[in-house]
Amino acid sequence: MDSLTQGLLGAATFAIVKDKEIGKKSLLIGAAAGTLPDLDVFLAPFFSDIEFLTIHRSVSHSIVLAIALSLILGEVFFRCYKRKQARRSWHIAFFLSIFTHSILDWFTTYGTKLISPFDDHLFSLNSIHVFEPIYTAILFSGICVHLIKSRKKIKSNAIKYSLIVSSCYLLVGMVSKNHAYYHFKTQLDKNNMAYEEILVSPTPLNILLWHGIVKQSDGYQFSTYSIFDRKKPIKFEFVKSNNDVIKEVAKERLIKYYLEYTQGFPLIQKDDDGNVEIYAIKYGPINYFGKPEFVYPLSFNLNNLSEEEIRIDSDSKHRGPVKNYKNLFKRIIGQQQ
Repeated sequence: MDSLTQGLLGAATFAIVKDKEIGKKSLLIGAAAGTLPDLDVFLAPFFSDIEFLTIHRSVSHSIVLAIALSLILGEVFFRCYKRKQARRSWHIAFFLSIFTHSILDWFTTYGTKLISPFDDHLFSLNSIHVFEPIYTAILFSGICVHLIKSRKKIKSNAIKYSLIVSSCYLLVGMVSKNHAYYHFKTQLDKNNMAYEEILVSPTPLNILLWHGIVKQSDGYQFSTYSIFDRKKPIKFEFVKSNNDVIKEVAKERLIKYYLEYTQGFPLIQKDDDGNVEIYAIKYGPINYFGKPEFVYPLSFNLNNLSEEEIRIDSDSKHRGPVKNYKNLFKRIIGQQQ
């Protein structure tokens, strides 16, 4: 999730514990604590783009570091405030503001290594997109009311209710996703289509429209479902994947890192000259009508697997998660081709 949202969440959770004791300073301290896990971005210059995929959202986002930082920072601020407040409240406030960052990232598609360094499994619920302004607005409105209003009861309730409503929004997203999954599975069964796994991923700016990514032995079926589609038939678009390539390259260090990042959903395309592109399709296509399109693949040539030649192709003309926002909003409200 973006740093603004994480800062707001950190501010809100910290203030719930410490606002009565230190006032508005709790928002500032909480906002800073809430963005601490993302400071791992400063490590990016020391790693290649592919290596950094394994670094970002790993130990910095784990429960281990959240506990360690909350103990350290809690003790520091306990002493800075001359032991006037309970030590335990400082520890709790810092833990909530730091670890809720990781929990929120867990809801996204990127994935979060919550129990790193003991296990590098990427936990991801795929129920909210990293570009989610409604969730951000809920938190922002609660904090604004808290800052503007003078009555203590309104101030304290504003943040509390913003956290409740924003959490309910996340839960509604989970329900919406499961609803979409049901429709994808029903259509597949109705069409007698064999498949190995169904991945349902969110689309930007909403929790109403979902990508359906269906893994088959020789490729993937792609589709979308909007809550406003109701019982309309779902149309799938098939894209072939050259999965045999994995056997040839799986032991290559950088390629292995990228395959782990795809979480079992790599779309592999190869030409006659041995040029290979691997797309992390867990995010879904960037378009909503027509043949699925993807960007930023891992690119290499089978005839030259030196690490200098293995790279993420970020030279695409397209920037951002959506090719055409107008088509996105059309699809959200249920329009189909």
